[in-house]
Amino acid sequence: MNHAEICRAAATSLKSVPAALRPDVMVGFDGFVDYIMDVVAKRDDATSYRSIPTIADLGKRISDAAGKSANLELVIKQSKIGGNGPIMANAMCSLDCHVTSVGLLGGETIDPVFAPLASRARKVVSLGPPASTDALEFTDGKIMLNRLLPMDAITYDRFVAKAGGIAGAKDLFRSAKGIATVNWTMTMGLTDIWRGIAKDILPGLRPDRPLWFIDLADPAKRTVVDIQAAMAAMAELQKHADVVLGLNEAECRQMLAVLGEKWPPIEPEWEAARSACAIIRSRLGLSWTMCHLVKSAAVAWSALGARAEGSVGVDGFFDPKPVITTGAGDHFNAGFFSALLAGIAPEHGLLIGGATSGFYVRTAVSPSRAQVIEFLEGRARG
Repeated sequence: MNHAEICRAAATSLKSVPAALRPDVMVGFDGFVDYIMDVVAKRDDATSYRSIPTIADLGKRISDAAGKSANLELVIKQSKIGGNGPIMANAMCSLDCHVTSVGLLGGETIDPVFAPLASRARKVVSLGPPASTDALEFTDGKIMLNRLLPMDAITYDRFVAKAGGIAGAKDLFRSAKGIATVNWTMTMGLTDIWRGIAKDILPGLRPDRPLWFIDLADPAKRTVVDIQAAMAAMAELQKHADVVLGLNEAECRQMLAVLGEKWPPIEPEWEAARSACAIIRSRLGLSWTMCHLVKSAAVAWSALGARAEGSVGVDGFFDPKPVITTGAGDHFNAGFFSALLAGIAPEHGLLIGGATSGFYVRTAVSPSRAQVIEFLEGRARG
């Protein structure tokens, strides 16, 4: 099938999901307030300015200041819900999932920026006050400047205590059809959390195997030893759940490097990603490995029951002038994961993930299931 036909088939698959199907999903554990910013190139007056358009231009401005000094003005365009967990949780609420959001959502009370999420989620469990990010956006990407001290509060012991002890933590996992633990890179305690959950909570908890989504979130700044420890912890989770490792292209390349493998020299890009996903999934022994790229996506999966082992890649919905890019990957993950939870075919799941992200970057709004269907049908019409 061509791209339009696959989009039409994906829309039909999503339409066929009963409206009453609202799977229970638990998402954790980070939490940020995101400040979306421009870097000013020239200020015309007190209310108008021209922004630095590209990361390369910003790099030149900084390099030119070497041995001297520079004053860079930042303009806050928007403050919004941040952190991979809350953004993904919010997007999954829009896609009709029953969400329990666990993370840095506020101290004594829920921080106002998370109030919309708290009102839509089935349950929220706050581990403490949020961290914050200055997201500098450019036409060719974004630079994320993070203040991470609050992330130190994300530990296994704190999670268990805030959940109401081991019994309360077991309750969170007992009914969840899907679990997502994201932002491993910034959550220094997440590997220990995975180990603790695999040891203390999951054994004997339930007869079925939930889907467990993992997003490493740019592990370049973590050591190879850290990444290898995370891989081992994922293997422990895989004993009790079907782990879905979600990656972008950079993360996929980093994982290949840690495994002693190289990015496949294949065109188009999704074919290389499809091959890379198959390598990573097989080497780690996981159920699923997915990679979303700028213009396409791919996924590989293991054999399960009547389902044969396989992999697939598809073109996506690239927009050269997005309204917003921060959170685009989290929306892809939300759409793809919700499609898997609904039993939708992997190829269609990739397009549903792409449409969820595509709608978001064009509107800065997390789409509903109906809006994702409309987006796909629009692309099917051409």
